[in-house]
Amino acid sequence: MIPFRSILKITFLLLNYLLVSNLTAKEIQWKELPTIPDKEGFAGMFAGVSNGTLLVAGGANFPDKRPWEGGKKVWYDHIYFLENQDKGWQVARQKLPRPLAYGISVSFNNKIWVIGGNGAQGHYDKVYSLSYQNGEINIESNYPSLPVTLANMTGAVVDGVVYIQGGQVSPEGIGETAFFMLDLNKAPSAMKWVNGPAFPGISRIQAVAASHNGVFYLFSGFHLLKNEDGGLDRQLLTDAYRYFPGDSSVQGKWEQLQDLPRGVAAAPSPAFSLGNSHILIPGGLDQKTLLHTNPSSHPGFSDKMLAYHSKAEAWVEMGDMPAGSSRVTAPTAFWKGYWVVPNGEKGPGVRSPKVMGMETQNAFGWANWTTLGIYLCVMLGIGFYFSKRENTTDEYFLAGGRIPWWAAGLSIYGTQLSAITFMAIPVIVYATNWRLAMGSFMIFAIVPVIIQYYLPFFRRLNITTAYQYLELRFNIHVRLLGSLTFIFLQLARMGVVVYLPAIAIASVTGMDILLCIGIMGLFSTVYTVMGGMEAVIWTDVIQVLVLLGGALLSIFIAIANIDGGMETIIQVAIEQQKFKLIDWSWDYTQLVFWVAIIGFFFLNLISYTSDQVVIQRYLTVKNEDEAAKSLWTNGIITLPGILLFFGLGTVLYVFYYSNPDKIGSINPEELLPYYIVAELPIGIAGLVIAGIFAASMSSLDSSMNSISTAYITDIHKFFNPKLVDREYLKLAKIVTVVMGVFGTLTAMWIAVSEVGFIFDLFQKLLGMIGGSLAGVFVLAIFSQKANATGVIIGTISGALITFLVSRYTEVNGYLYGAIGVLSCVLIGYTFSLLFPKGKSQPHGFTYKSIVKKGSF
Repeated sequence: MIPFRSILKITFLLLNYLLVSNLTAKEIQWKELPTIPDKEGFAGMFAGVSNGTLLVAGGANFPDKRPWEGGKKVWYDHIYFLENQDKGWQVARQKLPRPLAYGISVSFNNKIWVIGGNGAQGHYDKVYSLSYQNGEINIESNYPSLPVTLANMTGAVVDGVVYIQGGQVSPEGIGETAFFMLDLNKAPSAMKWVNGPAFPGISRIQAVAASHNGVFYLFSGFHLLKNEDGGLDRQLLTDAYRYFPGDSSVQGKWEQLQDLPRGVAAAPSPAFSLGNSHILIPGGLDQKTLLHTNPSSHPGFSDKMLAYHSKAEAWVEMGDMPAGSSRVTAPTAFWKGYWVVPNGEKGPGVRSPKVMGMETQNAFGWANWTTLGIYLCVMLGIGFYFSKRENTTDEYFLAGGRIPWWAAGLSIYGTQLSAITFMAIPVIVYATNWRLAMGSFMIFAIVPVIIQYYLPFFRRLNITTAYQYLELRFNIHVRLLGSLTFIFLQLARMGVVVYLPAIAIASVTGMDILLCIGIMGLFSTVYTVMGGMEAVIWTDVIQVLVLLGGALLSIFIAIANIDGGMETIIQVAIEQQKFKLIDWSWDYTQLVFWVAIIGFFFLNLISYTSDQVVIQRYLTVKNEDEAAKSLWTNGIITLPGILLFFGLGTVLYVFYYSNPDKIGSINPEELLPYYIVAELPIGIAGLVIAGIFAASMSSLDSSMNSISTAYITDIHKFFNPKLVDREYLKLAKIVTVVMGVFGTLTAMWIAVSEVGFIFDLFQKLLGMIGGSLAGVFVLAIFSQKANATGVIIGTISGALITFLVSRYTEVNGYLYGAIGVLSCVLIGYTFSLLFPKGKSQPHGFTYKSIVKKGSF
């Protein structure tokens, strides 16, 4: 075994190496994307994304002379598309129905909706949709027209409903207060423009819209006034509003927000929705640039970036755009991680063909990459270290009983703490509160039950898998049912538990997701094949130490960057009800107190009594007493784990609330890894990301080894019992490799195709059987009358009942485990009484035997 002192030495040597610097990368990064093939460029274009391809269309410019030189404005109907940056822009054969500009465009359901706008002949009310497929543009126009002709309005789509405000009905119009909405979720024949609740502000054109967290926002714009000469004067506005759609988009309400510190009229729209809290407005026309009346000497528009923090309800200066890149009257679209601003005006009457892209990405850096590489090499080194000992199946499957109790306990904890859990808990707490923590405390209710009633059977019967006990208690069919259910459930989850963390890791590191998955699969397969269960457990130990240490360091750094420290955290968290732990409601659809208590008790019962991945850890220590210590170690370490991971979610909430200039991840599931890369010291961040990497590999390696164990022990030996142990060991390693390849390829398949929902469904269905499988163990241990026929019927019935409950009721998902276990027990017991001749061997294999004999 590896001494604890050596584990600490490895961990702290890494930490010492990593204290390279305290620098963190800049969050907002601008990049020049391929230029549209037009020497002048366009203003007032339409833009969006269809089937992963960026489309821009229409627009207007002055191709011959500047307007102050007598140049004539020309409108266009061209459509350009960009599949990827390497190919560059291409011109589509299809064109817009007419030359068009200065309307609005939104992307929804793989279509770009082009609404209103103007041309040389005036303003229009038509609505079109563009969709892209294999170099061709499909244009549809069977949609209801706007209630009025409209141009220079603003708009955005929120949950499939497009909202439009303001604009002009004609070139001479003074601006509108109109607020229209159209539900794009409906079929074209059922679509209808609706007048929304009255807009509380004054009329305007060229405002900036945004769609953020299910709410429609509107900022700035120009209010037009007729002057003495009959022309139009522009009044720059600095007011801001948001519209909450409510239960129905029409039944929502307006709310006025804090005024902007400066005007941002005609800035690229919709504004960028960043992370969970920010709406970023790049540039725009402010009062200073509005004063420049000579277009020939115009200095260009403001390159300042301004953001509205929707949680703190405050405006934040976000620095400058690259010099000379500010544009107005330009659309925006979110494409492949970039907020794209195509063309636009760089000065009055002057366009630009450049296309700018903005991303919120923190460079991972060489120190972090080095750390990740060292960590992965350490994992391989552990596998190589133990490879010399794995000479029998007992050593390969059960580590020869050499694992110390504390390491087994940490491994059990690490097995339950997957990378998904590590990233998900802080996100859930960030978004809600601590109610989920009540369920975590149920581990202290389940550990005594396992030690008292289950552990004696797993330890004293000299078994390798939990399902061997089911054959002793019932028959081979129950054993095969249990083992095959476990194997299929692991096969269903292997790809998912690698793919989901890989999304976040690939996003924050910039690594290709397929490469990320490939590295996880290759390294975990190699060290698991070489080192067997010993390598699996010791890599779990390091992973747990790194993740706990990373969570602790993340909390300390966040606290250090919050004005007022812990006092502010407690104050804000109490005000925002982030510490809410108990909900005394009787609502069975929500995670209320009784749902958490019952639900998590049975969820833990399922994992700790019927899951070979966990039970196998009980069997790697020297004796039953040490197994009990390992369970208590796992339980006790849950306490600081709750404080760390739930506390981290709360601290992150206050950190971003109190630091409105910090953006955070665009995707909620990437909140924690994004924070780690952005805020932790370079090198240390790499170590914690490596820990998440390792946690993903831990989920995969545990499945690989346990599937191999279950297959060889429960299935292969049943059909081919005459092989010698050396041949079984060789076959076990082959199965491990096959499982590693399967898990890796499955994750890659999910990544490159839209089949994730199939695996989610498969997992859910098998998970329901897994829940009722725990009921089989309850019947086996506690009932003298339960027999094979009854428990098989109970297993199938429990899974079916759980499925029906999930399909046709609103019962909270955390109760599904309880439903599966209890229905299996009740039905299994009933049918055992109805069919008493079913195979059963209660003598010596129920808890009553332990009470009578004290041992087996």
